[in-house]
Amino acid sequence: MTTESNLNEAIGAVLRQLQKNWDRMDLKAMAGLWDTSDPEPFYLPEEVDQPLRDWDSIHAYWNKTMELIPRLKMRIWDVKADPVSDDLAWVSYQFHWDAVAEGYDKPVGADNRAVALFRRLPEGWRICRYAEAPLAPILYMRKLYENSVEADFS
Repeated sequence: MTTESNLNEAIGAVLRQLQKNWDRMDLKAMAGLWDTSDPEPFYLPEEVDQPLRDWDSIHAYWNKTMELIPRLKMRIWDVKADPVSDDLAWVSYQFHWDAVAEGYDKPVGADNRAVALFRRLPEGWRICRYAEAPLAPILYMRKLYENSVEADFS
């Protein structure tokens, strides 16, 4: 089985590429980070009601995202990869995104969490299952109030 440090390093490299793809809005490159031989992918972005379970739906989502969001910046941290077997790893991480999006007068952004199942292929680790797990509204509101305190307040 892959050592924990090697696994975290390998998964970290994939997530750095994911971040770069989002920053460049190069969503066509996203497929290169997935196990595209998997006939039953699972992709659940926070803003979609039901999981996307086929490649046509996933590609349509990425294409629509590129139409609606001309600019996005992402930051990923707190990556934790746990081996499930020699060729599967369960991964969790935190991320923040900022975007210029259609329908908004100003840029928007949010913190989020994700979990993913990665599969090791000959070309390296690839995503095969992915779900975003946004904070509950009460936690968002608490963060809003905490982040609204003036810097000089003690």
